[in-house]
Amino acid sequence: MDTVRALAEAGAPEGTMVQAGIQTAGRGRMGNTWTSPPGNLYLTTLLRPQAPLRAVAQLSFVAALALADAIDGCGAAHLTLKWPNDVLVGGRKIAGILLEVQGGRGELPPDFLLIGTGVNIDVAPPEGAQVNDGNTMRRDAAFVRDSYFERLSHWYAAWQEQGFAPVRAAWMARAHGLGGPITARLGEGSVQGVFDGIDGQGGLILRRGDGVAQIVSGGAVHFGNA
Repeated sequence: MDTVRALAEAGAPEGTMVQAGIQTAGRGRMGNTWTSPPGNLYLTTLLRPQAPLRAVAQLSFVAALALADAIDGCGAAHLTLKWPNDVLVGGRKIAGILLEVQGGRGELPPDFLLIGTGVNIDVAPPEGAQVNDGNTMRRDAAFVRDSYFERLSHWYAAWQEQGFAPVRAAWMARAHGLGGPITARLGEGSVQGVFDGIDGQGGLILRRGDGVAQIVSGGAVHFGNA
């Protein structure tokens, strides 16, 4: 992502994309690291959304839909999207997304947005999934990259023209764990309930046992029984 950040600061246009053969400093959400062996797909895409900073986090869902469409095109079965930024196949992680924003505040748009994506093509950790697992038509990183970019253009245009509603609806149709138990860890405590979807801003809706809906916009969320 650092390479694309430098390009963005130098004035590179929206849609600039850089692919790495291997990452030596891959990073994920909440400071986690992303395993980055050769044979997989690592991309960073530059966008310059003309939208309030508060809405830009919705582009994580845009990227998730684009990745889902691209991986689905490889014949992957049982594909779901896990809030806020993971793509699963058969309940195992096959791809992840990281957003980094530069500038912007309040109703002002950011200077630029970087969307980092990692997709397991040929290699996955023991708990993960990969595109080429012997059960799908063999595809290389270039195929997934080109499909992703085409679908990202589609969903980004939909978000720009129609807002979050069509993105939310499509994401919900693939939502992992919908209606199931979840535990959200917030600060020093945690809240248990049922995953009741996402709201109009992309926040997770946790419905507590007393029926009250609580919106979770950050922190760690565990899907399934704690």
